Amino acid sequence: GVFIHELTTLYQAFTQNQPSRLPELTIQYADYAIWQRQWLDGEVLETQVSYWQKQLKNLCVLQLPTDYPRPKVQTFKGKRQQLVICESLTAALKRLSQQQGVTLFMTLLAAFDVLLHWYTNEEDIVVGTDIANRNQAQTYPLIGFFVNQLVLRTNLSDNPTFIELLARVRQVT
Repeated sequence: GVFIHELTTLYQAFTQNQPSRLPELTIQYADYAIWQRQWLDGEVLETQVSYWQKQLKNLCVLQLPTDYPRPKVQTFKGKRQQLVICESLTAALKRLSQQQGVTLFMTLLAAFDVLLHWYTNEEDIVVGTDIANRNQAQTYPLIGFFVNQLVLRTNLSDNPTFIELLARVRQVT
């Protein structure tokens, strides 16, 4: 989005024989990288490493029922499945999310966890997701790789209700 906005702005200025209309940036990506390295130091680093070691300990690959066996050599060739949720269901999911103090993402993740549990009968469900990691306003107009991959591990033991599961997902996310 940042690139398209800048390209459009520059192209419009160029076609009108005008100077660039892009504002000066207050920080550069290198500033963000330095801030990130300084933040991840000492006690913060130890806390983060400890948390992730616990979260990633004893991960198992879900054995999903498939039409074909897993290849011996992974190719990482995936496919995409699009799902469109109707407006009324989306509105109901948003209401439920608001009532439970969670985001719509958390509600959909909990539903996906239930689906994976149903297919596998596993109680330890692990889902990977990405986050934008632009948690400072100064980083919004920057072009750079801010994305982090996160492991969201949900415990479905003791047959929780969906509301209880939402609380577990909220804690993880």
